[in-house]
Amino acid sequence: MNTRDALLHQNARFYEAFENFSIEVMGDVWSSVPGVRCIHPGWTLIEGREQIMESWARIFEGEVRMKVSLRNVKAAVYGRIGVVVLMEEISYQNGKMANSGTVMATNIFEYDGAAWKMIHHHGSPMIVVEEQEGENFRYN
Repeated sequence: MNTRDALLHQNARFYEAFENFSIEVMGDVWSSVPGVRCIHPGWTLIEGREQIMESWARIFEGEVRMKVSLRNVKAAVYGRIGVVVLMEEISYQNGKMANSGTVMATNIFEYDGAAWKMIHHHGSPMIVVEEQEGENFRYN
């Protein structure tokens, strides 16, 4: 597997862990180096592996079912740093209530000599704009 494919494979593992609420796989994806950071949509900055893993545990403890589809995945490797930018299409269901949303995400990985490990995740909700006639826009 080439370097870029290995980066994309680890990025896919991150989303598999997210979708399956697997704290074990999520823990394997994240680096243990000091200074790792995470920004979930609507949250403030979380710093440090312990705090990041606690945030994922809180997300995973709910009864929500999620499906994550990735679009427009762009990956680049800069030596020991890999950057993946993409759109997350997230559908979720909590009991009888269902909803969906789009998140623009940046995932940054560092190669530790054996595997790509996530050092930064930032997800920002997107506002979907549909063009109407003239200059009017509708926000969904």
